[in-house]
Amino acid sequence: MDMNFKTTQSNTFSLKASSINTASPVGIFTTEIPQENPYKALFNPAGYNFFDMPISEFKNIINVIIQLESDIRTGKWGEGARPDEFSYQLNRVSNAIATTNFKGKTDISCYFLKRVEEAKDMIGEDCTSFIQAHNSVSQLYNTVLQLTSEEGFRAIQNKALAHLKEQQAFA
Repeated sequence: MDMNFKTTQSNTFSLKASSINTASPVGIFTTEIPQENPYKALFNPAGYNFFDMPISEFKNIINVIIQLESDIRTGKWGEGARPDEFSYQLNRVSNAIATTNFKGKTDISCYFLKRVEEAKDMIGEDCTSFIQAHNSVSQLYNTVLQLTSEEGFRAIQNKALAHLKEQQAFA
């Protein structure tokens, strides 16, 4: 089943202004990192505001995390290594927003929650395929919640740092 979501510019998500104003950036990074590295997008001194972010910026972050996971997997297991569950979920999130036409900024978690609610609204009596779609979108939403949390994003940053240090050790 194709899980690409297409939204129009007219779609808006109702957010409380207070939630955006009080939301602190996630993943503020002040430690020094190598100037040349493929994961620079993960290390922003200002952090990331996932409550008010363009989908295109989130796509870029997801793509960098996918690359990181691929590099780590290839480094450990070689070119033929199969993606783990986390990598699989990252690719599903990326695919879900690949064709999104939404312009402007949005609360990333709210954007995916809206998709979950849309899938839930489609569930009718004995409608197995819509239940499966709802479960699938719910998994995407849970992955996004993990990625956009301070703890989850900090874990990704630490993983990237460890990988960069390991690469420097072998250089």
